[in-house]
Amino acid sequence: MPSPPTVQAVRCKLDYLNDDGSLAGSRFYLSYTGSAPSPANCATLANDIVTAWNAHIGPILTIHVTLNEVDVLDLASTSGASGQSTTTATGGATDPAPPSSVAVNVEFNIARRYRGGKPRMYFPATNNANLANQRNWTSGFVSTFNSDVTAFFAALEALTIGSMGTLAHVNISFYHGHNTSQPPWRGPGYKYPPLYRGTALVDPIESYSTKTVIGSQRRRRTATTP
Repeated sequence: MPSPPTVQAVRCKLDYLNDDGSLAGSRFYLSYTGSAPSPANCATLANDIVTAWNAHIGPILTIHVTLNEVDVLDLASTSGASGQSTTTATGGATDPAPPSSVAVNVEFNIARRYRGGKPRMYFPATNNANLANQRNWTSGFVSTFNSDVTAFFAALEALTIGSMGTLAHVNISFYHGHNTSQPPWRGPGYKYPPLYRGTALVDPIESYSTKTVIGSQRRRRTATTP
């Protein structure tokens, strides 16, 4: 299996723990213009992400969810540094709360158009006070959360971490199409593996769109794995 293309960016992975024992996770990418980060730089960035989450995201999420760990991994080489923060942070929105599978879907708006949807991120839920009905969040919550997400990423882009230079929130596409050759052992249900791009495609995030329709993390447990 070939390695993914390298890119001058870090992957930031957020792992959540709900007090019912369920897990959730999401990730995003920050490009940098300077030198590759050290393990200490990655750990510093991870801690700064927790701080920004506490300031802008946590207060509006349910008290039943905890940001349990942030993992930062440099993607500039196959041996890039990594660093973690295990400083926990808990949501601030009081009960009643929806099920732990409920999520807030935020789309990342980029200039490039492509088939297959838009880059996005799933956040844990807020409380029931922000439900307009069984399908939608209130318009007030959507507006507030969109401002909070914008402020969260703006805080990260304003950071100075070692010699990493300027940070920018980006989307990274590592894959293009699928390998449609059929191996002799191909059986029922075989899925063609995706093909890595020769060079990763990096798109700056221009703005954010919090979706009115309630999202779900139920099928996104792979985001919590290394």
